[in-house]
Amino acid sequence: MKSAHMRNYSKALQAATEYFEGDMETAELWMKEPAKSLGGKCPTDLVSTEEGLHTVLDVIQRLEDGSFQ
Repeated sequence: MKSAHMRNYSKALQAATEYFEGDMETAELWMKEPAKSLGGKCPTDLVSTEEGLHTVLDVIQRLEDGSFQ
């Protein structure tokens, strides 16, 4: 992974870990699974760009807010 991708992955993983109440293992699994809310793409794949990172973080925020399941 390139450094920017790794940095973005770390940010997304941190947000996902917080969403899963500190369970990093579940957060890592979520990052690797295709998500309906991401058009069937894996969060890990999307965080290779800044736009993708913002999309993943937005989905995590919406999950926290209960906007969708």
